[in-house]
Amino acid sequence: MKKIVIDPRVIKHLGRDLITSPEVAVIELVKNSIDAKAKHINLRLYNNYSHYESLPNYVRAAIPKQYLDLPMLIVEDDGRGMTNAALDDGFLKIATDIKTNEEGTLGEKGIGRLATQRLGTALLVETSSVEESQTSYVFIDWNDVINGVEEVPNFEGPATPHHTRLIIFNVNLEDYIDNAMQFEQLSLDNSNVQVQINRELKSALNFLISPFDNSKETLPIPQLRFYFDDYEIDITFPYDILSLAESIHSFRFESKQNGILSYGLDIKPWFIERVHRALVKADAFNRLKKPHDFYRDMLERNSIRIENTLKTTATKEELKDLFVSILSDFYAVTEDEQKKEFFDSFIEKKALSAIDELLKIMPITGSIYSFKQGAAIGDKIIIDAAYTLKQTTKRYSLKDLKYFLEDYNGIKLYRNIFRIGFLGNKESDWIKLQQFRTKGQQWYRFDLGNTVGYVALSDAGQKHIQEISSRLDISENETSEAFKLLINVVFNYLFYILNRKANDLMKTLLAEEGLLEENLSKRVKKNDAALREMMKRNKRMQKALADVSEHLGRGTQISGTDKVALPQRSYAFLTDTFKKLDADIKADSSVQESTAVLLSEADAQLKAIEIESYNNYKLMANGLITETITHELHSLSKTGITPDASKHFDFLKDYFVQSSSVRTYNDHVVPIKNSYSNISGKLDQIGNLYSFLETTFIKKGTYDEFIHENIKGVIMSIRKNLLTTVKKEKIEIICNADDLTWFVPKGVLLHVFYNLINNSLYWIDIRRKRAQSDRSYAHSGPDAIMIEEYGVDGIVVYDTGTGVSKSMEDILFEPLQSGKPLSEGRGMGLYIVRKLLESFGGEIELLDERNEYGNRYKFLLVSNTSEEL
Repeated sequence: MKKIVIDPRVIKHLGRDLITSPEVAVIELVKNSIDAKAKHINLRLYNNYSHYESLPNYVRAAIPKQYLDLPMLIVEDDGRGMTNAALDDGFLKIATDIKTNEEGTLGEKGIGRLATQRLGTALLVETSSVEESQTSYVFIDWNDVINGVEEVPNFEGPATPHHTRLIIFNVNLEDYIDNAMQFEQLSLDNSNVQVQINRELKSALNFLISPFDNSKETLPIPQLRFYFDDYEIDITFPYDILSLAESIHSFRFESKQNGILSYGLDIKPWFIERVHRALVKADAFNRLKKPHDFYRDMLERNSIRIENTLKTTATKEELKDLFVSILSDFYAVTEDEQKKEFFDSFIEKKALSAIDELLKIMPITGSIYSFKQGAAIGDKIIIDAAYTLKQTTKRYSLKDLKYFLEDYNGIKLYRNIFRIGFLGNKESDWIKLQQFRTKGQQWYRFDLGNTVGYVALSDAGQKHIQEISSRLDISENETSEAFKLLINVVFNYLFYILNRKANDLMKTLLAEEGLLEENLSKRVKKNDAALREMMKRNKRMQKALADVSEHLGRGTQISGTDKVALPQRSYAFLTDTFKKLDADIKADSSVQESTAVLLSEADAQLKAIEIESYNNYKLMANGLITETITHELHSLSKTGITPDASKHFDFLKDYFVQSSSVRTYNDHVVPIKNSYSNISGKLDQIGNLYSFLETTFIKKGTYDEFIHENIKGVIMSIRKNLLTTVKKEKIEIICNADDLTWFVPKGVLLHVFYNLINNSLYWIDIRRKRAQSDRSYAHSGPDAIMIEEYGVDGIVVYDTGTGVSKSMEDILFEPLQSGKPLSEGRGMGLYIVRKLLESFGGEIELLDERNEYGNRYKFLLVSNTSEEL
């Protein structure tokens, strides 16, 4: 047998390698005080021992003299203290398990005391417990311990109130204060220099106990103070600056009757103001912007619509589908049907298992505060608005905001109100916010440097979520894997969607207020008309001046060298003429000023317009082509074409060798002929759509490509194509628009109604599935899709599905917005429908009428081509 021997030098490695920084070391010691149920914790930093007079002489005598002139840190608390036995087993024994069975402790590895070795070269431990009638003292020289000394001197003194005091000698002042060099030979008694606490340490101390008030439990929160040479240094978290956030994303995972995951986005008035500026660009914003209180009032007026769009609750089934969607990307997908079925089953079980694991640590909550600190926005919009609207106690500067975000950025992780490890800043981006900024549209992603937030879970016994030894991550197990999956879904998918919704909703609300800039082309046309009027006025002024000159030549009488006499009629004529000239000059000046502004803005916006136009062109063209191909191929697949034509050809080959037969022709050739005739008809329709695409997006379209199309004829054509589906699903497609005809580009209505009808089929199916578990979604009578005339030239399309959810009704027609699950909807269908209708002067809107489920469900389509003609 051989014996394992551990060299004492391992203590040096544990202290230096696992306690990765001075602030981590300090936090470890403070956490020990919290575990001791302390009500007050003091951190006292001294240049040397001469400034500290609290210890009795017999304790001071235990400290070697060479340490008395060195800087030191004292960590003291009024916790329950340690008995002699606890001092042996709970402090002097490295990696003890003394805390693992204690409920509500922050530590469980037994190595936190090595933080003292990370901070200094020697340590005095002074402690007393209510269970004993003496105070115990231990002095540890870490160099001696590392060199193999196993026994350390200990002392006893008279009883004192329960407490623990750690005196760490030979600390580095620069670990605690930023301007430490100025205090090497001076103290606050004889120096006017203001102490600046180390910003990393201040941040760590602020975030040890959550400043976000995210826990409703009654937990004892100790008072933590920091001193330098007995002068208290303010380490309070700057709560007020949180008020400068333009938006707050929040979520809560907890199993309740109405769902399992609620999440939403709260916005501030300056969020709307900032979006307004981004939409109309800087120059136009100078003319269109409103006072800060206008955006506040606008936010209040539309609070219900905003909440409907930006607040959501997901059911367990919906969360499972989200998990399946994300997990599917992590594994290779096979084309083999049998293997794919097994793969789908495996992923679904894994998603359900993740939800079960999350239930062990619920409730899980979180919030993220987002800021903007750009010079053009941060000061004049956000800071100024927050102060003007009395959302902050003072008017901060951009420098204040910058330092706040540098010190406190990131998403911190908490167990109830106590922080887990040091996760959550630019160096420990455990949510991978920066990584996801490369995916999707970057301006809807979080910028880690401009965010402050937290995630909190419930795991009092530390059974499921534990820190690794370096405190820079959590241990891997099924619960932590499920937890990280949830956080990934919430922060990088659901919050991303909320950001897009918020931007599109603000666009809608600002348009309703008339605050979005008119189309540049229209403005140029209006200005061109004004310039032409100005030219006419200039000609009138020239003629008026000529008339004045002629009139003066005829009626003026000159008397002497300094007097000119005018007849009263001439004076009246001149006065009236000059009044008209003055009015024309003022009108011209207004036009000239307007023209100057327009030209300046046009020049400034030209590049942005070019980029935006190109991106919109790509977005719409690619989306339209994708939608068209998708729908038409889907249509072809549902036409009832004979699936296996080879058997007919094989039969004909064998049979016609032997004999001729009319019956053979009727039974086998005619079905093939009919099927391929159907295909030919569909190919013609595809050709019409391509022609529309070509003339709309590639060439400049004219009315030569417009035709009169009967609405009912288009609907019946689509119904025929979908006959197999509607019969199987028992859904009626009913059109009550017998004589209505629109003058439209050839083929466009086929796509418009195909999109709307397919959406109806989808949401009827969703309603049926919901009805299986919720009887309120049951529908009496047959399901149907209705197309009816509305007024003179309008059409209403509605169905017996769920209708449009309140979260989508204000942004339904914006690009990339879909009410379907993440993996199913592209969010381009209704946007393209609107653009197609607009291409020939038509419009689509969602009517206010609501169905039995409380959702708006009727779409109104109108054609304005008669007005255009």
